[in-house]
Amino acid sequence: MKKQQYIKHIVVAAMCFFTILQACKQSPSAASGSGSSNEAPGLCLADTIIYPVLIKNNDPYDTWTEQCLSRLERAKFVEQIFDAVYKHKAKAYSYNTHEELSISEVKDIEKQPDFSRDKVAKLQFWETWHFDEQQLIMTKKVQAILLAYEYLSEDGELRGYKAAFYIKLKE
Repeated sequence: MKKQQYIKHIVVAAMCFFTILQACKQSPSAASGSGSSNEAPGLCLADTIIYPVLIKNNDPYDTWTEQCLSRLERAKFVEQIFDAVYKHKAKAYSYNTHEELSISEVKDIEKQPDFSRDKVAKLQFWETWHFDEQQLIMTKKVQAILLAYEYLSEDGELRGYKAAFYIKLKE
């Protein structure tokens, strides 16, 4: 009896695996017209996964986070995102409406009294993940990046994060 249950589990797992595999395959009409595919090799684990990343440590006692962020050039990265928007290399979008923001709207965000580039402390990534089991290669392609800044109480305590805008990366 246990052997039959084991076989059932194997069959169900195999069906799930092939269903996921088929769901992640790109249709020919969606492929780029150049004939080469931007698709990474291997199994598509997530065609879109969204997750936050803390890029600024506000706790002086949190040595682990400090160590994790020690090689990050946060200010330079934030500067590059704003420069890309202002030089029309990237388009900024509203997190709430997903509509494109004009340069003047991005400048308005920067003029808000609670905003400064130094307060950009969290990113949110939209990514596609592939895993090549044969070569043991994990490929992550970033689709978009959201900048979020610290929302502080009147006492200067961190209350949370506020979305500034996001940019879509080129295909």
